[in-house]
Amino acid sequence: MIDTWFFAAICFGFLALCALLRVIPGPGRNDRLVSFSAAITFAAAAALVFSIASGNLFILDAAIISAVILFAGTLVYAKSGGSEEQ
Repeated sequence: MIDTWFFAAICFGFLALCALLRVIPGPGRNDRLVSFSAAITFAAAAALVFSIASGNLFILDAAIISAVILFAGTLVYAKSGGSEEQ
């Protein structure tokens, strides 16, 4: 039988995939950034839950590093003024 933690990790992975599919047809650069940010956040949550389920802390480190890099990238994009769409 599947463990509850593994089921939660699969659900977060599915949410990450759905958000990633929204990146491609996004109408603008800002919309793509938001959906990519949501996809990485869901993927980090899936990695966190999988780390809890498996007891492997290396996965947790990778999830934290990816979330920090995403946050820094979002700050750089916002500081540069975002996109200048017509």
